[in-house]
Amino acid sequence: MAAGRRRLRLILIGPALLMLGLTIFSWTRGSIFQGFLCVGVALVLTITWRMANQLEPLYFEIQGDQLEVRLRWRLFHIDLEGAKARLLAVEELEHLELLVSVGGIVATSGSYDSHRLGEFDLYASDLGNAVLLETEETRLVVTPDDPSGLVEAVGRIHPL
Repeated sequence: MAAGRRRLRLILIGPALLMLGLTIFSWTRGSIFQGFLCVGVALVLTITWRMANQLEPLYFEIQGDQLEVRLRWRLFHIDLEGAKARLLAVEELEHLELLVSVGGIVATSGSYDSHRLGEFDLYASDLGNAVLLETEETRLVVTPDDPSGLVEAVGRIHPL
């Protein structure tokens, strides 16, 4: 996934930097409109890169009966009371990888509807550690550093 993120950054930020260089070149030659057009394209590319990384997961932590999910630009908690968690089977992992990757770029987050896994939200950094977490409100696929530990910790939380 890290290679895909680097590739996406190269695809989006590389041309944005090139456009900024063309902005300076255009302005030094007196082409004011072309320079502003280059700035606009660079801005769109930079915003696209920022939006692509907005939901990148940084860590997952269980605090009492809640799972804290820290994304790059957002923090939220999921109530684990009555939740179920399980590791994904090898076939499910292969299906998940096909579902979330396009052209060597793997999505780190998003909402998906799969014939094999059903509807779920993905927050992933390493698909090899994928855990399906089902709560009363939502279904998630998360990738903690210790997937077995997360499954075990969720199993210890008893509903009231």
